[in-house]
Amino acid sequence: MSHWTIVRCDLCGATHSSHAAESVSAVREAMALMGWAVARQDGRMIDVCSACTTLRNTPDNPGGKPRCSCEGGELFDALGHDRIGHRLANTLLRAGVDNLELLCSLSARQLLSLEGIGTAGAHHALSRLRPEPERDTTG
Repeated sequence: MSHWTIVRCDLCGATHSSHAAESVSAVREAMALMGWAVARQDGRMIDVCSACTTLRNTPDNPGGKPRCSCEGGELFDALGHDRIGHRLANTLLRAGVDNLELLCSLSARQLLSLEGIGTAGAHHALSRLRPEPERDTTG
């Protein structure tokens, strides 16, 4: 029986897979040769693909904080170009939700019924699609 080790970029969702006969550290060493990196973001260690790694230290990104380099698309644009937005968009695409109109038609209960969508993902999607109205603080 054979299986694979899959590492996902925490910024854009890109994946790298390797035969599981290799240890995770061996997989990460091989990925480093292909430009992948492990970075610290918000106090946590994240995996960053080669496309996202190349954008880390540019003049328009001072401090080299990893950022998204995906090609976008309406789900990615609506849900945000961050870790949770990309993971949510990729999960929705796998579940067959491939456009914003369909996503907007789903209730919280329907979102939670999709494989891989938890309460945080459903809340994120609903808050991005139906933001709370701003309160008038002048009067």
